[in-house]
Amino acid sequence: MYSSLPDICAQLRQCGFRRLLVLSGENTWVEQQLTQIKAQLSGDWLTLSSHLSAAMLPEKAHLLLGREYTHAIFDARSGFHSEAFAILAGTLKAGSLLVVCTPPHEIWPQSEDADSVRWNEQLGIISTPNFIHHIQRIIKASPQTLIYQQGQEPQFALLTDCPTWQSPTGQPTQQQQFALNQMLSTTQSVEQKIWGIIAARGRGKSTVAGMLIQQWQGECWCCAPAKVATQVLEQYAGKSLTFWAPDTLLQYCQRGEQVSADWLIIDEAATIPTYILRQIITYFPRVLMTTTVDGYEGTGRGFINKFCVTLNHFTALTLNEPIRFARNDPLENWLNQALLLSEPPQQLPVDGNIQLEIISQSQLANNAERLSRFYGLLTSAHYRTSPLDLRRLLDAQNQYFSVARLMGDHYVSHQSERYVGALWMISEGKLDEALSWQVWAGLRRPRGNLVAQSLAAHSYFPSAAQMSSRRVMRIAVESAYRRKKIGFQLIELQKKQAQQQGLDYLSVSFGLTPELLAFWQAAGFGLVRIGSHKEASSGCFSAMAIMPISVEAQKLYSRADYLLQRDLFWRNDLNEFNLKSSQEQSLTTEDWMELIGFSQYSRPMAASSAAIQRLLMQDNLIKPPSAEHQCGSQSVLALYFRDGLSIAEICTQVGLTGQKQWIKQARLEVGLYIRYQQLELTAMIEQKFTISYP
Repeated sequence: MYSSLPDICAQLRQCGFRRLLVLSGENTWVEQQLTQIKAQLSGDWLTLSSHLSAAMLPEKAHLLLGREYTHAIFDARSGFHSEAFAILAGTLKAGSLLVVCTPPHEIWPQSEDADSVRWNEQLGIISTPNFIHHIQRIIKASPQTLIYQQGQEPQFALLTDCPTWQSPTGQPTQQQQFALNQMLSTTQSVEQKIWGIIAARGRGKSTVAGMLIQQWQGECWCCAPAKVATQVLEQYAGKSLTFWAPDTLLQYCQRGEQVSADWLIIDEAATIPTYILRQIITYFPRVLMTTTVDGYEGTGRGFINKFCVTLNHFTALTLNEPIRFARNDPLENWLNQALLLSEPPQQLPVDGNIQLEIISQSQLANNAERLSRFYGLLTSAHYRTSPLDLRRLLDAQNQYFSVARLMGDHYVSHQSERYVGALWMISEGKLDEALSWQVWAGLRRPRGNLVAQSLAAHSYFPSAAQMSSRRVMRIAVESAYRRKKIGFQLIELQKKQAQQQGLDYLSVSFGLTPELLAFWQAAGFGLVRIGSHKEASSGCFSAMAIMPISVEAQKLYSRADYLLQRDLFWRNDLNEFNLKSSQEQSLTTEDWMELIGFSQYSRPMAASSAAIQRLLMQDNLIKPPSAEHQCGSQSVLALYFRDGLSIAEICTQVGLTGQKQWIKQARLEVGLYIRYQQLELTAMIEQKFTISYP
């Protein structure tokens, strides 16, 4: 039975639903159908596309958070930006269609997906058959999805079960009122109060926040990743908001400026780096954070487990009833299945043996239940897990997976299996010698190879990028089964496989905390690098560690450990970790290589600073004549490292125009020492680049 789109949308408005419409065909045909559909149906028709005119680019979709529209178009013909798709769906009100444009059904799985360049590491654009087949299975299994394929009749039918929906009146629901009453009843006290509304999209989180601002007698400030995301909040507040960007607010507070607000409302809190979030909330007596339980803004359950549980006086509030559309909405149900956005159900711990096994990408991709369990375990443990990770998991190349499966009377087959642990790894390294030296010199930085490249680009080891390695992407253990060494056993299983396959080392990159450092060291990894500044996403220094397997990797780790201890001598920002440092600060061959890389090539100051400071402390070196540059006889390096002046102060004192001139002068100064001390080593490195650039 064929129904017209106006009739379908009229029914959707009556029952408060939204539906997905899939257009599959050649480009010209798809765009003709879009024109006809938009002519039939009035609406906003917000469009995400890299090709259609007057469209927003998918990578800008985060600007849509907190906003509402009627009807939208998602163009997936050249690539499927999964996070953008989820965000777009979340903006749609009852009565809306989400039109998805795809290549012809038969060729879509084999079509190149431009989005894959974001997550396929160093291997570039590929087709993504596993993800597309997964999406096609969900479309086929959903009778509520509207389908129109070129050369076929449209499958447009009214819903068979469509109860009348009572649209929101503007008054708070029972759940919303309960949350409001709790927050409005807070009185001034010594203890700080922090609240969190964790809910799926369309549940009225921003509405409650706006009502709180409207009803609170004192002053409220608002903070969010983007001001455009606060439109709904401002609507229900009934007045203009005092809005702050997160980094601007933190700077304001750190300057000691007056904080006159009783409340800080943080919308879309899981999208703000925890380093900033943790600091901001300390300046306010009352804080309300809202975030989604779904994965495209950061999973709410993981946000609670990883961040909120560390806060004193935190209270979680939950909103289950949808406001923007009716319960059991077809589009939301489809989206949750397609992108695995729903949190996995909580299961009680049961007795049973744990079986470890290595599973393949195809085993995950071809079994919906197995995929859901594996990915669900990751979303519960890591609140930064997003649909991008689902795309990478299903189709990125050179990935390796292992699981800890609970064996017992309730789990007798793969159809009823329960995963309590999961490990996800990816291959790195095997760069050729020429490329690894270009990475070392700061001349190239190809995609992927996070640890392997960093050991060349930011540490002393271009050889590390030439070795064959495997990096831990994610590791997760169900909370009830932690402290049972399941994570260690999963790593040991991958180590055995790596030994059999002739790999050199395993690696991991993580945010440096005492707990994570202890875990990875206990698992057999040794630190080889610590970043020079805290990462905005985690608020921690980035740390890298390796588990050496081959003899060559053992030698590399032994040397890396020694050199790291020497570099830590110059760090005074890592005291809480009780890391071993070395007083031995004579110049080594690695130091001279570092100094050559800094002065002759493009090695960054952060990588070279320890070697430069060792250079400055040597009294037995032949001092080069002072450079007759803009700085006269003053050493910009000595002013910076010995005297502790800022770059701005140095530039003012010696007459440089800014940071670019300062770094240029610093490279020249180091180069003078190199010219007098290390001509042979310089020539050897130059030969590497002669080979690199024949």
